[in-house]
Amino acid sequence: MTKESEQLKPICAVYGKSAYLRRLTLDRIVKRELAGGDPAMNLTRWDGSEAEAEAAVVLDDVRTYSLLGDRRVVVVEDADWFVRENRGALERYAACPSETGCLILVCAGFDSRTRLYKAVRQVGEVVECKLVSGPALMAWVTTVARQEYGKQVDRRAATRLCEHAGTSQEVLDGELGKLATYVGSRCEITAGDVDALVGHYREQTVFAVTDAMAAGDAGTALTEWRQVLATDRAAPGRAIGGLAWGVRRLLDARRRLDRGESIGTLAREFRADAGVFAKRMRRCTVAGCEDQLADLLAADVESKTGLGTVASAVDKFIVRHSVATEIS
Repeated sequence: MTKESEQLKPICAVYGKSAYLRRLTLDRIVKRELAGGDPAMNLTRWDGSEAEAEAAVVLDDVRTYSLLGDRRVVVVEDADWFVRENRGALERYAACPSETGCLILVCAGFDSRTRLYKAVRQVGEVVECKLVSGPALMAWVTTVARQEYGKQVDRRAATRLCEHAGTSQEVLDGELGKLATYVGSRCEITAGDVDALVGHYREQTVFAVTDAMAAGDAGTALTEWRQVLATDRAAPGRAIGGLAWGVRRLLDARRRLDRGESIGTLAREFRADAGVFAKRMRRCTVAGCEDQLADLLAADVESKTGLGTVASAVDKFIVRHSVATEIS
């Protein structure tokens, strides 16, 4: 028996709050369990949130022997309802599973106190996909950079990446892929690389929106924002945080300018032309930035409590604050 075949499992459960990690884990397990077989012939997916996914039919599917002798893999996605309604049947399957098939349950939750959890863990595999934050997220960035892209990322670079790209693991993975291509054969991704690639792009997109808002041009601001949505599939998830980050940067620059720092110094820090930056600062007031941050906080709460969507919250924010102001 090969090392790969020794790892094959008759039943697996993938669960947790991170949909991104659930998807990655599922892909890994499916690839392992197919053991080189043709997915078109040997992989079936069921929607576990629908009544059509009857336990008897799904389990018969797992037990069906492939005419080609390949391993059969059956995935039940969104399986919380399916597990809850068919716990007894699944426990019986785990006690006497198929020798030629694998059942994979993908759930938001999978209670470790249940007999089913213990049975699956005993004969198969249970993987929890947790959302990570803080130091754990930094460690995750470092691990993914090393394992997936063959690059070293120190803590400072990982911190800068999270500051620029947010805390979505899917977004961070995508940015690591871009950075790996950007540095080429170099083994290390530095904080400078992150600032140059991720930070510069983020500043360009955020300030294109805020500059149009400060000029009172809601149409251009909305157009700039929709171009971001069209080219970045993760943009809605980081929209409010990204705009708040840009407004905080402008607020900090305005306060520093009011304390006597030079336009030239600030423009270099923002990697902007001094004339363009001076115009931006003339349109930026402390009170205005603080008002925008308060509105973004309210929009964040609204989107997370189901009172509105991120897209509608950003549109309303842009329209409300697209008022031309200039400090003489």
